This record gives sequence, structure tokens and C-alpha cells, in this order.
Amino acid sequence: MATYKEIKGTQIEVLESDPSNPVDGQVWYNSTDNVLKGNVGSPVASWATVTSLNQAREYAGGAGTSTAGLVFGGGNYPTFYAVTEKYNGTNWTEVNDMNTARQTFAGVGTQTSALAAGGNGPVTITESWNGTNWTEVNDLNQGRNGNAGVGASNTSALVFGGWGPGAQATTESWNGSNWTEVNDLNTGRYSLASAGIQTAAIAFGGTPPNYLAITELWNGTNWTEVNDLNQARGVLAGSGIYTAALAFAGEIEPSTPTGITEEWNGTSWTEVNDMNTARKNLSGFGTTSASIAAAGTTGSVTAVVESWAGATTRTFTDS
Repeated sequence: MATYKEIKGTQIEVLESDPSNPVDGQVWYNSTDNVLKGNVGSPVASWATVTSLNQAREYAGGAGTSTAGLVFGGGNYPTFYAVTEKYNGTNWTEVNDMNTARQTFAGVGTQTSALAAGGNGPVTITESWNGTNWTEVNDLNQGRNGNAGVGASNTSALVFGGWGPGAQATTESWNGSNWTEVNDLNTGRYSLASAGIQTAAIAFGGTPPNYLAITELWNGTNWTEVNDLNQARGVLAGSGIYTAALAFAGEIEPSTPTGITEEWNGTSWTEVNDMNTARKNLSGFGTTSASIAAAGTTGSVTAVVESWAGATTRTFTDS
């Protein structure tokens, strides 16, 4: 593997803001802060088991950050849940339920501004969360379940893929009021994962007919196929942004969950440390520095939650 010195040389970069995905050993001068900075990885980038959800479940939606998260819906077949729980970085607290109990839908947004679209059926149901209550809003154009989605809030989202019936490539964009169909994925699939926002997204993995490693990038207009995951899989989870994402857990063959974690640097995937509990059908959210993996199936439905701690950026000064 090439070193940072070999790639960039010995000259220190002058940047107006910190890079979004610095590599270990990278040094730069932030001209806005007037500070020399460098990236030093945490001793071990890894998963740690934290406080479990109150309700064990699989196929739930997730949104937010590692210290302000939201998990909603899900199920333990044949029971579906409307239960919503929020996370403060230490504990989970049950809050108001969704209006329609369901699983296998796209969940996006933040702890105070989230969206749930699609679900088992398949259905077109969309609900919006304002930090206190869920409200049913305008439906998707295409009913689907096992779909993925990205979005910064309940007014800006993108939903794609799923089963509806058959593997779907359809992509829909949400403006806070209505869904509009936009350009399709290149490969129709369901049980995929994703990261990003409405105008810059990454979609990876999924099925069928076999487990897929396919990765596609969305630039706000079109999907483009890029480098594959190292491990093909479905019913996995993801977090991050389109230039810096995590893909974790999933199913690599029937009834075989995995804890494999891969990190995307904007060009390719690199396998990093596995989860402590191999699982599938889980929800995930956060960043490549700090993510949450919640619930899922280990062989039985679980409430286990793990927190990912990635590389950290430390600031160096001449003092």
C-alpha cells in the first residue's frame, strides 16, 4: 500500500477547511483557523457493545448520530412494531410510536427530523417525525419494501431500490411535500444499504438473485457504478456520506449473518475490524468516525447495539 508521503509528497497542504476524510498521517495547515493539523487514528478503530434497545427487533429504521439517534419500527415476524426509541449516547428512551407498524422500510434524517418510507407489503406509506410525533404525509409513487434511503431531514430525502414486486431500480426524491421519480439505479435490487444525502449518495450490496457487492454513487442526477464491496452481501447496514461510508454486517449466504465491516474512502472499500456480534437485518446510522449498529438478527431477533469509533483528527499547534 502506498504511503501518504508517496502519494502527496512532503509538502504540507494549505486548506481553508479540514478534509472530510483525512487518512492516517495526513498533515495540513488550516488557513481559516491558522492551525497546523494532522490525522492520527484512534489506537484501534473498532466496535464496542453499548446499551441495548428496550425493544428487540429486526428490519427497523434508523436516523441521527451516535449521540443523538433514533430507531423506529421493525418487527419479529409475524409481529410488526411501531415502537420508536431515541438515544442520547448512553441510554435509549421510548417516545411516541409510528402510526403504522411495519418493517423493511427506508429510515432517514435526524433524531428530531426523520422520515420513514415504504415497508412490508409492499406499501407506499410515508411518515414524517418532528421530534415529538409521527405524521402520515404523501405516499411514495412506487410501493416497496427492503428499500434504502438517504436524507438530511424530513424535508429532503431520496429512496431507491426495494421489492415492489420484483427487484426495483426506481429512485424517488422527496421535497418535504411530494415524491418525484428521478433516474433509476443501474441495478435493481432490494435489501441494500446506503449513506449520504439527497444530492450525494452511495448505495451498496443487496440481492437478488445472488448476494451483491455492487456499489453505485448518486450525484443528484444519475447513478454511476463504482468499485464493489469486498464482501458481497444483503440485509446489511450503512452509515456516513458518499465519500466516506461504512458498510457493516449482513447476510453472506442463507441464514449466515456476518460482522464484516468495510470502509469507503470515496474510491474503494477496505475491510476493517468486524462487529462483536455477527448479525443481519439491522439498522445503522452515523459517520465513519462514530456510528451505531442497532438490533437485527443473530439467529434470533436481538436488541444489541454496538458503537463504532473510527479514526480521530487531532490538532497540533506550535505552542
